[in-house]
Amino acid sequence: MSHSHGGMDGMSGMGGMDMGSTGLFLNDNKKIAHALWYIVAAAAIIRGIRALVDHGRTILAKRKYSLRSDVPSRPSNLLTQIYHTMLAIARESTYPAMQPLKGRIVSYFTPPPLGQSLLILVYWTVILIMLWTNVFLGPSSSLYGYRWEKPAFRAGWISVTQVPLLYALSCKFNVISIVTGISYERLNWLHRWVSRTLFLTVIVHWAYFFHEWTLADFVKYQLEIMPMVKYGFGAWAVIGWMVLTGFGLFRHLCYELWLLQHLAGAGTLLWLLYVHVPSYARYNIWMAVAFVAFDRGVRGIWSIMNNLHLRAPGKGGIGFKGDIAVYAAGYMRLTVKNVDFDWRAGQHVFLSIPGRGMFESHPFTIANTRLTPRPGDFNEEETGSRDLEVFFKCHDGFTKQLQAKAQHRQAAGTSLTVNRIFLSGPWGTPPLSAIERSNCLIFVASSTGASYTMPLLEHAIQKAPFVQSISFYWVVRYATQAQWFDGRLRAAMRQLASLGVRHIQFKLFVTGPHDGADLRKLNIPADTTSEVRTCRLRSQGLPCECKSHGIRSPEETRSTLKMSEDSSSHCDEKNQSEKPVITAASVSSSSSVSTAEHDCGLKGCMNKPTLDSPSFTYALGRPISFDPLIRPAVEAAKGETVIVACGGKAMMASIRTYVAKLSDERAVHKGTGAQGIYLWTESYGW
Repeated sequence: MSHSHGGMDGMSGMGGMDMGSTGLFLNDNKKIAHALWYIVAAAAIIRGIRALVDHGRTILAKRKYSLRSDVPSRPSNLLTQIYHTMLAIARESTYPAMQPLKGRIVSYFTPPPLGQSLLILVYWTVILIMLWTNVFLGPSSSLYGYRWEKPAFRAGWISVTQVPLLYALSCKFNVISIVTGISYERLNWLHRWVSRTLFLTVIVHWAYFFHEWTLADFVKYQLEIMPMVKYGFGAWAVIGWMVLTGFGLFRHLCYELWLLQHLAGAGTLLWLLYVHVPSYARYNIWMAVAFVAFDRGVRGIWSIMNNLHLRAPGKGGIGFKGDIAVYAAGYMRLTVKNVDFDWRAGQHVFLSIPGRGMFESHPFTIANTRLTPRPGDFNEEETGSRDLEVFFKCHDGFTKQLQAKAQHRQAAGTSLTVNRIFLSGPWGTPPLSAIERSNCLIFVASSTGASYTMPLLEHAIQKAPFVQSISFYWVVRYATQAQWFDGRLRAAMRQLASLGVRHIQFKLFVTGPHDGADLRKLNIPADTTSEVRTCRLRSQGLPCECKSHGIRSPEETRSTLKMSEDSSSHCDEKNQSEKPVITAASVSSSSSVSTAEHDCGLKGCMNKPTLDSPSFTYALGRPISFDPLIRPAVEAAKGETVIVACGGKAMMASIRTYVAKLSDERAVHKGTGAQGIYLWTESYGW
């Protein structure tokens, strides 16, 4: 059979989609494919070195400094100043995020934060350069007959080289997490984007071959004589299915079903690729298998040690016991008793209850610290209860079954005891080094997000000797949710005061329906709620001295958030006869208040807030903005401010964008004297 250069000329002996069995392009393609892993390894090592430097700075700071007034997070020489300036620029470039798109389906197509988008752009640039560099052959080339096959082979190598990376990123114990110090859940987004990129490069791989076969009218014959081509198309179909179902919409419809089909698809894909690719490229498939085997092996050994209590000789038994407490509005607390392994603040565990689903395992944030403070002695620690607590809101499936069972027991006058619970973990790498070295800490959480920030607050009390300012903001729908951490928050405030922390600001925002009884149950001490919030700054719980040239209108007065029901005070004004007397009834804020950048909302008031006294307050309604909550503490900080936020995607997008804007506005570490702002966000799910 004879063909022109426009058809199948040179196809003989190439083996179809076998990635270049003649060896014409093999060496170059392998070098380029290996270069991708060199780049990934270099990026991981650089990130790992930065993590080690960050951890080392905290260790050195604790050895060198001993006073709370010390500020080790402040640059002390030209080298550290350059380092912090580079960090500030990187943070301002990566923090901003777009608000989630509106709509049940389109919300899952919201672009990732700017930092992730930039990393994806860099990854795509590397892939495109490798894909198209030196692959096009001109008519004058002696290999012109291979002009369709050369880019096809290159795309095949680029595709199969991404397979180990894809599977590594899907593992909890993976080489990238080990090297970089970034926990698996913060790499899941990258796993999804690598799979999407792989799907596209595979299209390039088969499209060039298919185009050549079409020109030569060779498609049917090629499929008959090369069975491996069919396996290749099958692998591409599996990748496409996994990419499609990988969007959040499908995961949330039925997570258990999605997980089973995803695992089945991952196994099927490896088999199809093993059959499809030639022997000299199968090391990529074996790398993927090795990554998965290592992950499953280590996780299995770890789970056996935890659940058979091998580190606690004599305890015996399998798994753990626990109690479930039911709260209003569908919230629950599970307390796992006498856990004999350690965890760090901000970590999570995978929890499985065979009686509620044999093969189901779900992640929950650990809501308490491993070590608890000794009552009355705030500078020492002791090994307290080994109980592990998690809070969650009931949805369909696993949590709904638990809720129904617990409510049934509660109606009978007893609590639900779970006799067998299996735990996997703990997992996660919270920003403990940054917290322990910081000068100012700000925690922001909504609903069950406080189960992440509360342990970190307690960790800071015990392990952060240089913190001079701590703010804790918690947005809840119902006032009754405050009972989750009420005692621990009060204890934390007492401890911070005894340690000499200069500024302590705790505030609860109640956004949903409420009544006077619920608010009275908050039982906030009178000495922290006696101030009437007569201006915007006070309405956000920021002590200040207000001076005004006039009385506000009734609309302006009603727009102020006022904190208690029983107490009242006045605002200092030039004309005492114009002093507004405002009752202490809490009301929601209104957008009718016109506020300058730094004023409090009271006409003529140009005062900035002061941070000179502890405060534990509540307000009705959502925070108007993050500015009055974050800016005063940041401006007063002598060193780095660490902001830890946990909540819904919209809230996290808002705080990311705000912090980036604030850092840029203050020209952090750019000669103004403004100190760094480090932001760490956690969202529900990942």
